[in-house]
Amino acid sequence: MPRGKNTNVYLACKECKMQNYKTRINKKTTSKLGHKKYCHRCRKHTMHDSSSEIRHSN
Repeated sequence: MPRGKNTNVYLACKECKMQNYKTRINKKTTSKLGHKKYCHRCRKHTMHDSSSEIRHSN
């Protein structure tokens, strides 16, 4: 199966903006992605939204 349709997407915490998770989605069928995941910096479950660019946190 070709991998050209799927794109890497990073999930960033809405509160602290830290990118914690990486997943693959099909851009033609899915526009935005949101999950409630555990954030290591906030130390609680928060909403994580999709972001395309890589941001490094210090």
